[in-house]
Amino acid sequence: MKRREFMGALGGAGLLLATGSSLAAEYREGQHYQAIQPPLDTGLEEGKIQVVEIFWYGCPHCYAFEPKVQAWKPGLADDVQFEYLPAPMNDVWALHARVYYTAEKLGVLDDVHQAFYDAIHDQGRQLRSESAILRFINQRGLDADEFRETMRSEAIRRRIVEATETVQDYGVSGVPTLVINGEAIVSASMAGGHDEMLEVADYLIERARG
Repeated sequence: MKRREFMGALGGAGLLLATGSSLAAEYREGQHYQAIQPPLDTGLEEGKIQVVEIFWYGCPHCYAFEPKVQAWKPGLADDVQFEYLPAPMNDVWALHARVYYTAEKLGVLDDVHQAFYDAIHDQGRQLRSESAILRFINQRGLDADEFRETMRSEAIRRRIVEATETVQDYGVSGVPTLVINGEAIVSASMAGGHDEMLEVADYLIERARG
């Protein structure tokens, strides 16, 4: 099922309830979201709509946003493809991006993703060095040697280079940020909060579909 309901307030006026034929809430470019000019090719097949969340594990706002994203994703229609993009904006961010891409490559992202967030924000662990990260991986019951070798591999290095270039192409300077179909970016400061980010994203997905 498509996500069809937008509720909240915009400029003091109630938003419209969107059904199959009624209008979605109107959001203003430059106020609630920023257009990407020119739009970027998502690389997806025709008819597919891409949603990318740009994040950093060490960001408390990303951590607070993550449960909302997890609750929102199951309601996305089949034509929407959700992806994470860890932002390598400095050395520590790049190290954490390596953790994401390594876990993804090794097929252990479900074991690592939320646990890595929790270790930093719930347990107060810094996890800002390879040795600290490998201790975390070992404590998760995973192969730390394999994780280390994969983190250091050329394949992961290339992913970091690509992620850096993509973030720059989007024109994103902060996290968390949602990128809708290579056409627009949405942040909490633009939308008015984390819940509002998802409402604007719903609107932009519907607009991309139309």
